[in-house]
Amino acid sequence: MKKNLLFLLSFLIVSIGSCQIPFVTIQEIQGWSGQFSPDSCNDGPNPLYLGTSVKVRGVVINNGGLNETAGQTRWIWIRDVTANPSTPFANISVRNSAATTPTDINTLVSGDTIEVIGIVTEFNPTINGETQLTPVDGGVTLVSFSPGLAPESHPVQVGWLNGGLNSNGQPTNHLTTGEQYEGNFVQINNVTVVQVVPSGDRVRILVKDSADNHIWIYDRFRTQRLSNGFVPPNVGDQYTSVKGIIESWKNGCDPASTNSRGYNINPFSLTHYKKGASSPTIGNIKKSTPCPNSLNPLIVSAEITDDSLVSSAEVLYSVDGLVYNTLPATPQGTRYSASIPSQPVGTMVRYYFRAKDNVNNTTVLPNVPGQSTPLFYTVSNVGCTIRDIQYTPYPIGRSGYVGDTLTLRGIVTASAESNNLGYVYIQQDGEIAWSGIWVNGGSLITNLAIGDRVAVTGVVEEYFGLTRLANISNVQVIQTGQTLPTTVLNPNLFSTYDFATCEKYESMLVELQNPNGNLFVVDTNADAAQSRNNGEWRVGNDILDPTSGCRVLTGRQGSTTFSSLNVSYVNSPVWATTDGTMNVPVIVVTPGQELVRIKGILTYSFSNMKLIPRNNEDVLDASTNVSKTFINRVKIYPNPIKDQVMISNNGGQSLGYEILNSLGQKLQSGNINSSNTQLKLNLKTGIYYVVLKDTNNNFTERYRISID
Repeated sequence: MKKNLLFLLSFLIVSIGSCQIPFVTIQEIQGWSGQFSPDSCNDGPNPLYLGTSVKVRGVVINNGGLNETAGQTRWIWIRDVTANPSTPFANISVRNSAATTPTDINTLVSGDTIEVIGIVTEFNPTINGETQLTPVDGGVTLVSFSPGLAPESHPVQVGWLNGGLNSNGQPTNHLTTGEQYEGNFVQINNVTVVQVVPSGDRVRILVKDSADNHIWIYDRFRTQRLSNGFVPPNVGDQYTSVKGIIESWKNGCDPASTNSRGYNINPFSLTHYKKGASSPTIGNIKKSTPCPNSLNPLIVSAEITDDSLVSSAEVLYSVDGLVYNTLPATPQGTRYSASIPSQPVGTMVRYYFRAKDNVNNTTVLPNVPGQSTPLFYTVSNVGCTIRDIQYTPYPIGRSGYVGDTLTLRGIVTASAESNNLGYVYIQQDGEIAWSGIWVNGGSLITNLAIGDRVAVTGVVEEYFGLTRLANISNVQVIQTGQTLPTTVLNPNLFSTYDFATCEKYESMLVELQNPNGNLFVVDTNADAAQSRNNGEWRVGNDILDPTSGCRVLTGRQGSTTFSSLNVSYVNSPVWATTDGTMNVPVIVVTPGQELVRIKGILTYSFSNMKLIPRNNEDVLDASTNVSKTFINRVKIYPNPIKDQVMISNNGGQSLGYEILNSLGQKLQSGNINSSNTQLKLNLKTGIYYVVLKDTNNNFTERYRISID
């Protein structure tokens, strides 16, 4: 009886709590009066609901588990149960970082009806600005199973969504007519392919209609993956129809942003693409050897097919980047090949393929006449080097060796050792630029140590603009204990991404120094202006300039973040257990904190260069001088504090302490004999220092704390 009463009581409590959450339609969240004026950027959700919990009921549009980060981030789109395909503002995304209860999003199928209690937020608000629901715990409930009828698509015109291309070559979105389709499952008709952008396994496709309105066929779902059977189109091909979910990007609000892509359409099934009559398909391009020498010609080949007949195929190559020579490609079945003559050492050879069918439809890959960058390689008599793989004259940053299996030699500058970065990088010594690369994938690299000289065999790929060697098939340790090549740089070189300045240092071990003194933490959250915290802080030379300097990423390891869990310096205590559990105590960086220097691997992601230190030895703090051995024993928290501070001493050694003000005056002192000592501090708001000394009264460590 008691159990029944407890159950009834808990049910009533939950029911009462649920009653406090408003039941609204998706239309009320997405569409509202004054949405587009006076500021055209004001295209987000109804301010009445932004940041609050609501309850909605909708029909699932796409199966769960199809999004790009399946198994890591749950992401589906739903249509309000009161709506039909043409109802404006009736669709919304539901996104969660982990499995949802009592129904997991990944188990849902198109046509299911669900009830969601979630917080109204915006995904990536300054770039995407797409409204989404983030479910609360226990916030996703299956109301009814799909009867077998998935939601229908709604026909729309590209011109309702986007117009022509802006100065950055991106579609300009039409907010006032397009926003109503955000999250909707739609169909566009009769578009022509104008650009195909591969990135590893992913492909993005820019198309236009007859009125020159452009839209990206985007790859938010795993459907548009080569590994899933997707066959990329050629420039000039036509789609009679494409279906998918509309996702928003805010380039109408920020036309200067290269990240803004207008509204884009995201197919989630291979059946969503319907092609018309097409030009020849060119693919699976190969070289007879990855890194040719000066003594032998190089054979390049490609698979070329057509829905009718291939009438001709050619390879065009250039040794100066200006004049292209034409070579006929000889067929053997569907593979066509041509031999590019040998060239002197150091020559960069650019090349592309051209094919024509029997009705004169022509395909060029890459589309060099349309200003796409050509394929290229550099002639070398010493085999493939990291510099060969990394160097590119083109701002797109793409390596000329993507897809090639080759062996690279270098010194391990970051490792998967327990006290290091957790990821492997190698660097070619003797080079001051273009000499580092991320080595990723397979168990063969896990035992490599800092300073090992190695030969590593793998496949070159581009990972969101970052060149890396993946699918490692062989590793040889040639020597151990080698001196690490380190380049000293000014952090202000990396305030913003500039190809000519920044790209050459990608994946290199660098040390940032202020040529005129110490560095400063100039910004504790480099993404605060975008109302988010990605764990990135900034170091620079000018304590009063928070915009100049290099981003530093620490304390996060996830599907898109690859920093160290062995670096104490983070911009929030949340990273102690979020996106990985840190192996060292947390020190929250503070504005104006001085660093003698900081070093690590310089990497690239989300349009920015950023430094990823490997462990605490990479950070030389002018105020705390934290050592690797000491920080593993002592933790001071919280920081900032109110009136009490806890000193956790796991080393077992008796320590003395002093509390100093910013002038170095001693305010309080004593001894720490227990593993956990709580100090009461009757001090005013401000910056103070905790100085710890060993039993011989030698200076040991100095910690900076702040009192609110």
